[in-house]
Amino acid sequence: MSTSLIRLAIVALAAVTLAACGGDGDGTPSTPSPAVPTADELAGHLATPADLGADWSLWEGFAAWPGGVPGVIPEDQRSVIPALPMCANASEAAVALAEGLRWQAFTQLQKATPDPFANMVVVQQFLLADEPAQVAATFAILRDGLTSCLTENLQDGEWEIGLREALDVPAVGDERYAERSSSVDPGGARRDTRLVLVRDGAVLMAIQLDDVLISPDAEPTLTTEAVDGVVTAVADKLP
Repeated sequence: MSTSLIRLAIVALAAVTLAACGGDGDGTPSTPSPAVPTADELAGHLATPADLGADWSLWEGFAAWPGGVPGVIPEDQRSVIPALPMCANASEAAVALAEGLRWQAFTQLQKATPDPFANMVVVQQFLLADEPAQVAATFAILRDGLTSCLTENLQDGEWEIGLREALDVPAVGDERYAERSSSVDPGGARRDTRLVLVRDGAVLMAIQLDDVLISPDAEPTLTTEAVDGVVTAVADKLP
């Protein structure tokens, strides 16, 4: 599908969203749309260790981006930002959107574990902002693409992604999608991943929470309550 056709699909969805969210058709004005935050403003809504608890810390590699505002993604760092995990079942529009998302702000936090060489817990947060109708249309396409990939076994670089299943999370934002997946690398390390996509007004957010089990006898440390607490605390930072 060409870029112009993908854009057309997004605009069409945006038009439907606007029609659903507009006035009553009798001249009654619609509710004013939220202001669209800038990248610098979005960086101020990234989660910090203080938001998650005393056992969380900021990964030092992202403590400050060179030559810019901490948390704002510079152009020369975009190659390190992972794309949302689409699959062959996803629509071409969803795949293209996932690959081309222009995330504007990013942070990575890590949780202290008894043995960091056996178990690592990492949470990443991604943010972008646009006109609310555009964000709603983008969310819908991405949500449908991710949903179509549930239960699929995928190859993702060196990791074999196993079962992907829907995940229940707290009712954060205006709309949300959540999934849980498991994966194993050739060395035997296991990864339990929770991915949460949230739309809140003019902001799109992705949260990826990884419980990485490095040693064969390591056990997962994240409970459902802990995951829900992280998701709620991160989403509460949105403007």
